[in-house]
Amino acid sequence: MQNTSISLIEFSVENFKIFKNRVTFSMSSQKSDHTFARKRQNLLRTSLVYGPNASGKSTLLDAINALISGILNSANNPGGQALPYHPFLLANSNKQPSFYEVIFSFENKIFKYSFSTLEKTIITENLSEILSTGREKAYLIRNKHGIKLLNGFKKSEDVKIKTREDVLFLAAASQWNNEIAIKIVNGFKNINVISGPDSGNYRGYTIKLLEETDKKKKILDFLKKADFCIDDVTVGKVELPDAFRKRLMRNLKNFPSEIDTVYFSHSKFDSSNQKIGFEKFNIGDESEGTQKFFNVLGPIIDTIENGKVLFIDEFDNSLHPLLTKFIIDLFENNNPKNAQLIVTTHDTNLLSYKNFIKDQFWFTEKDKFGAGNLFSLAEFDLRNDTEYSKKYLEGRFGALPFIQNV
Repeated sequence: MQNTSISLIEFSVENFKIFKNRVTFSMSSQKSDHTFARKRQNLLRTSLVYGPNASGKSTLLDAINALISGILNSANNPGGQALPYHPFLLANSNKQPSFYEVIFSFENKIFKYSFSTLEKTIITENLSEILSTGREKAYLIRNKHGIKLLNGFKKSEDVKIKTREDVLFLAAASQWNNEIAIKIVNGFKNINVISGPDSGNYRGYTIKLLEETDKKKKILDFLKKADFCIDDVTVGKVELPDAFRKRLMRNLKNFPSEIDTVYFSHSKFDSSNQKIGFEKFNIGDESEGTQKFFNVLGPIIDTIENGKVLFIDEFDNSLHPLLTKFIIDLFENNNPKNAQLIVTTHDTNLLSYKNFIKDQFWFTEKDKFGAGNLFSLAEFDLRNDTEYSKKYLEGRFGALPFIQNV
C-alpha cells in the first residue's frame, strides 16, 4: 500500500482561543543532524514547545486538532451543525472568522492549504502547490464569490453544488472520488494529537499491537529499556464488578462481563535473592508513569514505523526526565522513515539535551491583554554553546509564569 504520510513544514492559526493574532509554528530548519531533507526543505524530526500554564501550549495543539477535524469530519456533519469555532473573546469586536493554514510535504510535492470559519459557515478555503520557483499553482479558491476549481480539481466541478456552506470542499471532493483530495485527506489521518492526561485513551491501541509478535517484542524491549523491571507483557481478561456493569448498562444494552487488560510479569525472588518465578501485576497496579509510557508506546511505534506526525501535549506528565529523553531519542536516532514528534512540556532538562539547535525550541506567552504569542528560540542571538535551560529559567526568553511572593 502506498504511504500517504505527510511531513509538516508550517502551521498557522489566528483568532482561535488565546491566539488573537496570527501565530506560526515551523518545522523548517537549517540542515543539521536533527533534520531530514524533503523536497527542497530541511525539516526537524523533533520540536518542543515551552511556556507557563494558560499561555497557549495546549491551544496550539487544539488548533491542529481543529484543522484535522475539519478536514476529516466536516463532510459527515449533519446540515446546520455548528463548526468548531472558538474565537478570541477578550476583545470588543464583531465576530471574526478563525483561520487555519498548513504547509506540508506530500508525495514529493509541497502544498499549502488554508480555511477560515464562522460558526456554521466556511468563509474561505484555498489549496495550492508551491512550486520550486516559489510560485503557487492553485487547485482551489473559495471565498464569498463562490468556489473556483483549477488544475487537478477541475474534474470535480459537479461537487460544487453538492458542497454545503458548512463543509470543506476538500472533504467533499474526497468523498466524491477526487484523487488528489482523497490522498490529501488520507494523509491528514496520519497526523495524531495526544493529550498527556488523556493518554489512557490510546491504551487499547497499544494492547491491539501486542497481538502482533514483532510489535509485542518491540513494546517489551522498550519497557525493559525504560527499566521498569518488566520481564513480560501479556493480555488477559478481568471481570467487571456487577455494580459497575449495572451502572454502564443503564446507557448500554449489552456490556461484557469481562474486558481485556494488560498484565506485566515481574521476577519473584526467595530469601536468598534467587529467582523463583514471576508475579503478574495488572497494569492498574503499576505506577502512573509506567501506565502512561505503555499507553503512548502504541502511537509512538506506529508513528515511527510509518513516517507519521505525532503531537503530545503535557509530554512530561507522569514521566521521568530520562523517559522523555528516551522517547525523544527514538525519533532522533531510530527513525528511518523520518516521522516527526512535536511536544509541549515543562521539562527544562530537554533544553540542554544532545546539542539540540535553536530551531527545535518554541515558546508561548500571554500578554497583559490576554492574547497569546508563539515564538522560536531561533529569534534570539545566542552562541551555539549557550546553556538554553539556564537562560530560560533566568527569564532571558520570557515565556515564564509571573509568580508573586506569598
